[in-house]
Parts: sequence; structure tokens; C-alpha cells
Amino acid sequence: MHTVIHEQSPEPLVNYLRVHRRDAGFTQGDVGDILGYGSDGAVARHERFQSVPPFLMALGYEILFREPAGKIFLGLKQAMEPGIEVRIAELEKRLHEQLEKSPHSVTIARKLEWLTERRSSGYK
Repeated sequence: MHTVIHEQSPEPLVNYLRVHRRDAGFTQGDVGDILGYGSDGAVARHERFQSVPPFLMALGYEILFREPAGKIFLGLKQAMEPGIEVRIAELEKRLHEQLEKSPHSVTIARKLEWLTERRSSGYK
């Protein structure tokens, strides 16, 4: 299995779909057929980032190329991550405020516990 080297460019590509497809020697039509599109149009739009693939097709790319969708669509993932992290921090702040008002709330405590575990997991 070929490993895509992302260090070649300081800026990540929005997606590495074309890299994986070409590495496999497939045409856009081949990939479209494999994923059930029946043509190359959707694959071409995904490669050029003219459209985002539906979730099931993103999973299809993952299955086909044996690479997590988050790596195939790395730039998209990286673009989404900061906003999600900000909203998680805002939620955590609100939960701490709620817990001060209701210190025996099991539901709030569980959410905060999950967020703490998430932070300590080191996932990136």
C-alpha cells in the first residue's frame, strides 16, 4: 500500500483523492464505476473540490483506497476542526456553569467526563 507523503507541500491539499486514484492507476471513470456513480463526473467534481461527496461516497473512497476519509479529505478535515474545537470549549464552559448550579447532575458530570477523556486521548 502506498503512503501519501503530505510533507511535500507546506499547505495540505483540500483532498488527496486524485493522488490515491492515480497511485492506483484508476481513471475517474473506473472509480465512478466502482462506487456506483456510473460515470466520472462526480469523481471529477470531488477531486477538484467543486462538490463534497455525500457521506456514503466518502466511506466508499475510504473502503476503495484503504485510507481513512479524514486523510483522503485532509484539508476539509483541517478546515472543520478549529470551529468544532471552539464550540466544544464553549459547551464545556456552559456545562461547568450548569454544574455549579446543579452539582449533583449526573448527566452534566458524564458529559464533562467524556470531554475530559476526549482531550486526554491525544487524537488528531
